[in-house]
Amino acid sequence: MSKDRLTAFFDAVLAIVMTVLVLSLKQPAAATLSAVLALHKEYLTYATSFFVLCITWHNLHNTFQVVHKINGGVLWANSLLLFVISFFPYVTTFVSDHFFARVAEFFFGIVFLLISLMYVLLCFTLHWADKANKALFHVIYRPRKFTIYFLIQIIGFICGYFYPPAIIIAVIIATAVWIIPEHWAEQVIKKQHQH
Repeated sequence: MSKDRLTAFFDAVLAIVMTVLVLSLKQPAAATLSAVLALHKEYLTYATSFFVLCITWHNLHNTFQVVHKINGGVLWANSLLLFVISFFPYVTTFVSDHFFARVAEFFFGIVFLLISLMYVLLCFTLHWADKANKALFHVIYRPRKFTIYFLIQIIGFICGYFYPPAIIIAVIIATAVWIIPEHWAEQVIKKQHQH
């Protein structure tokens, strides 16, 4: 399988998950502003899930711009990532319905953590499939960002034991870490396009 087919498959599944995500949103009980505002927890949870998926797609899109080779390990790592991503509509609804429940918040946090781990696994398998690709290594090797990212999640789980919504707050902060641009990675990608 070519990397183009793999990314097309990933994009298609992600589009379906995002569609299911928005279809899972509750309708307001009445056509009033107060009824709309009463669903603020649902909107927050939906927005968090949506942007986690967007940032995951954005990072993989950038990574695959410098990928030259893939193998069976990459296909399986990609499948595992998509498997975990497919749970997002389910856990988003679960948290929306039980926003202050520890089990619901932990479930949401665990799915988010698994997406992070599967993303790391996919990056490693991409590197193993093409060890000579220095540009790929420079794009995926981000120890500082990953350390901050996982520390925020761990702190979120600890605080979530005492105040469950701390987990979704940690997810929002951890996701924001990936919004910060990395100019050196962008330069590597730009150089690849020039060759």
